[in-house]
Amino acid sequence: MDYLLQMQEVNVNVNLDSEVVRASAEAQASGRLTPLIKVELWSKIQARRLSEGKEEMAVQFSPPQTTPMTEEEEEKCKKRKECNKEAAQRCRERKKEKQKNDEKELTSLLLRNEELKDTIKNLEEEMVFYQGMLSIQTSNQIETGPASPEQQVPGLWTVEEDFLEQYL
Repeated sequence: MDYLLQMQEVNVNVNLDSEVVRASAEAQASGRLTPLIKVELWSKIQARRLSEGKEEMAVQFSPPQTTPMTEEEEEKCKKRKECNKEAAQRCRERKKEKQKNDEKELTSLLLRNEELKDTIKNLEEEMVFYQGMLSIQTSNQIETGPASPEQQVPGLWTVEEDFLEQYL
């Protein structure tokens, strides 16, 4: 029994040495200690198992076994793929349509913005004009007294003032 344990330990040490060499090369290439830590952890687990008289741990992965699909399952799968394909096409079409609508809206908003900027510019010019006219009129009033409606600049009177002026 001791002989078998010694043989297993020798076998493990040979495998472990080659694993340590591989892990240290990998750690050096990647700049991380993770490969060495994995090998160390695996060796400690193996040593504990062997000291307890258990077998050497061997992990083997095999691909999962697949069973062939029935005709019904194949038909269902084809139908699902077809539905998914149609849904993806509809989604792409909606996305393109939304992008076209967004571009149209952007164009119209940019045009509207330019129109509003022009309106602002015109209104500011009109305001400056009327402020100038008002300052001229007020400076004349200060020098000569209040002006008669005929002397005043047309357009500065409101409709109510014109209406009242008719009855005065």
